[in-house]
Amino acid sequence: MNRMIESSMDVALKFGAVVFGAAALMLVQAESRAQAWPAKPVRMIAPFPPGGTSDVIGRVVGAKLQEVLGQNVLVENRAGAGGSLGTEVAARAPADGYTILVGNASPISINPLLVKYQYETLRDFASIALVARSPQLLVVHPTLPVRNVKELIPFIRANSGKVNYGSSGIGTLAHLAAEQFKTMTKTDITHITYKGSILVVLDMVAGNIPLAWSDMAPALTQVKAGKLRGVAVTSAKPSQLLPDVPTMASVLPGFDMVNWWGLFVPAGTPQPVIGRLNAELVKIMRAPDVVERFAGLGVESLSSTPEELTALVKAEIASFGKLIKAAGIKAD
Repeated sequence: MNRMIESSMDVALKFGAVVFGAAALMLVQAESRAQAWPAKPVRMIAPFPPGGTSDVIGRVVGAKLQEVLGQNVLVENRAGAGGSLGTEVAARAPADGYTILVGNASPISINPLLVKYQYETLRDFASIALVARSPQLLVVHPTLPVRNVKELIPFIRANSGKVNYGSSGIGTLAHLAAEQFKTMTKTDITHITYKGSILVVLDMVAGNIPLAWSDMAPALTQVKAGKLRGVAVTSAKPSQLLPDVPTMASVLPGFDMVNWWGLFVPAGTPQPVIGRLNAELVKIMRAPDVVERFAGLGVESLSSTPEELTALVKAEIASFGKLIKAAGIKAD
C-alpha cells in the first residue's frame, strides 16, 4: 500500500513539474514577445472621419509614438455608428499590441448603453492613458437671430419642432448635450445625425442646418473665420480658447459635459506593452509642441495611468446611464 501511495505521489509530482514547466515556458515566451514589441507597424484606429478631433489626435500622437517606437504607426479611419463601428473592429483585433484605439466618451461610455454592440468596454478593452479633454461648443449659423443661450431658448420655443440640430450620431456626447438642453429647457429640437462632427460643421457652414453641439476642433476654425457663431461651451468653466463665449451653466445651472480622448488596446494585451505605451504617452503629452498643437484643436493635452482611465469610464457608464434613462433616449 505504501509503495502504491509513493508511486502515485511520484506521478503527481512529475505531472506538476511538467505543468509548472510548461506554464513557466509560456510566461517566458510571452515576456519575450512583449520585449520584442514592436516588430512591425502598429495600427491606430480612429473611429470617426478624417479631419475630426479623434482623427487629428490619433495622427499627432501616432507620429510621436512612431519616433520613439521605431515602427510606423498607421492611422486607420473606421467611421460610423457614433464611433462604435471602428471600436468593434478594435475589440476584435488580436491582443498583441499592434492595434490601438483612439477612444472617447461616445463609443466607450455611452453607445453600449443604447445598443447591443459586439463589444463590452470594460470586458474587451484595456486602458493605456488619457490624452486629451475638451468641452463641446454650441454653435449656430450666422443667419440664426441669436447670440447666446438666453436668446436661443425663446427662439426655439417660438419655432417648436422646426429647428434642426446636427450631431455625429445617437449616443455621442453632442447628442447627450442636446438632450440635456431639451430636458432642462423643456424645448423641442429635431436631431439630424452624421458620421462625424466635421461633417456636421461643414453642413452648417453650407447653411443646411442652423444649430449643433460640436467638438471644438472642427467648429473653432469656422467660428474664428466668422462662418459660424459660438454661443456657449458645455464645461462648467469658460474655455481658455474662447474666453468670451459663456458656459451653458451660466444660464442652465449644473450643465457640465466634457469630452475626453484616450488610448485603448484589446483586453489581454501584454502588460509590458501597455506599460511601455503609457510611459511614452506621459512624456509625449507633456511635449511643448504637442501641447500647442492640441490647443489649436481646442483640446487640453493631458495623461493618466491606465487605472485612472478605467475608473473614469466606470463612473461615466453609471452617470450617463441615469441621464439616458431620464431623457428617454433610445437608439434607432
